[in-house]
Formats: sequence, structure tokens, C-alpha cells
Amino acid sequence: MAGIGIVFLIAFVAIPIVMFIALVDIARRPRAEWDAAGQNQLMWVLLVVFVTVIGVVLYYAIARPRLEDAASITYMR
Repeated sequence: MAGIGIVFLIAFVAIPIVMFIALVDIARRPRAEWDAAGQNQLMWVLLVVFVTVIGVVLYYAIARPRLEDAASITYMR
């Protein structure tokens, strides 16, 4: 029965927190970074909201590294 409690903890606490952190990260990035990285901010918001865990994993695996690279190039100028 303790396993069920952990599943509920993950489903109702951890997942929304991780989604919130990803959405804040998406929202705080300037438009110039998104354009330089060739990424669509609205698409990533929709993926994180509607696809939840997979959307968050994809954001941190695909978009965020590209945004970080774009930010380092954009701010070096």
C-alpha cells in the first residue's frame, strides 16, 4: 500500500511542480533567444501543458540546450 502513496505523490505533487518550473523557464526567456534558436515558444508551452511529462522531458532535452546555445551567442555580441 505504500507504493500507491508514492504514485499519488508523484502524480499530484511532483509532476505539476516540474511542469510549473518548465513553464516559468519558457516564459522568462527573451524572444530573441527563441528566434536565434529557431524554436517556437507557444509550441513548447502547449507541449508542456498538454503532453505533461513527455513535453517537459522533450523541452529539457531538445529546446533548452538550443536556447542556452543561442543565449550564449546572442549575449556575446
